Amino acid sequence: MSTPKKHHFIPKGLLRNFAFDKNRKKINFIDKHSGELLSSSIGKVARQHFLYRYSEKGPCIEKSFFGDIDNLGVTAIDKIIDKSSLAFLSPQDKKNLMRFVAAQMLRVPATLKQLEGFEEDIRFAFDGEYSIIKDSPHSDFLDSIVKGVDVYESLLSKKSMTVFYFRDPDKNFIIGDVPVTQRQYGLKSTSQLSHSPAIPIVDWDFIALPISPNFLLVYYNDAPQDELKLLALENNNWQFIQSEDFLYSRNQSHLSAGLKDHYKTCYRYVQSVNPAYLKQNSIKFGDRIEVARPILAFSENAKQQMRSLLSQASK
Repeated sequence: MSTPKKHHFIPKGLLRNFAFDKNRKKINFIDKHSGELLSSSIGKVARQHFLYRYSEKGPCIEKSFFGDIDNLGVTAIDKIIDKSSLAFLSPQDKKNLMRFVAAQMLRVPATLKQLEGFEEDIRFAFDGEYSIIKDSPHSDFLDSIVKGVDVYESLLSKKSMTVFYFRDPDKNFIIGDVPVTQRQYGLKSTSQLSHSPAIPIVDWDFIALPISPNFLLVYYNDAPQDELKLLALENNNWQFIQSEDFLYSRNQSHLSAGLKDHYKTCYRYVQSVNPAYLKQNSIKFGDRIEVARPILAFSENAKQQMRSLLSQASK
């Protein structure tokens, strides 16, 4: 059997839940940079050529690793939607679902881009003296998935699980190309486990995945129900914040409205850190504005500490 060339980083079985046609084959999406609204068959979105192949002629994990994860995870998701409840999931269904969410947290192209960006920042800061890459960015990205899924599955197993169901069409969920959103309660610091200097595993308080326009699957540490509901209602805003390029929905109006809200969120952020920039560039609230990826900068003390860590890692 030949290796598929086009690898879906959001399984088609999940995207079908956001389709707008009765055959569940077509989906609306928006380019968050240009604002262009588009529609396409589900088979042609959320995919990238050879994303899960190690090299031009190397092994591919698109089917060998993700095959069962995707199929079993989507089966569990379909049960939730069909019954509008978690009560009908078996223990194995729940395990399959955790593994599906864990994989979805790591497998997106944005993770690879994060790794490449961190490597670029490190090489610039240390004049090319150090590298965080073991083999190649792509190989390290795939290794991080294979190793990290088990770790995230374990972390998810220690959290409570619920599903939010919003019947109101004005509250329909959208899903982005980085579909799993992660939040911490309040201002507490994150807990990072040793995994990869550029792709750390973080024990988040609140982890959510939209599984249809009406259902949001959530894993969480203890918190008041009102706080959990508020975080659930913020899904669409966080989908825009975390997404790399595209967001998908059954309804185009939700995508347009979400982008407008995203511009307002970006404005508020810039206003909080550099209000002079807004004034200098005559940017008003609601104008089109995006926040670029931050570039790491190190103080001399931080450089010394990082140099020690990178030297140890390279031995």
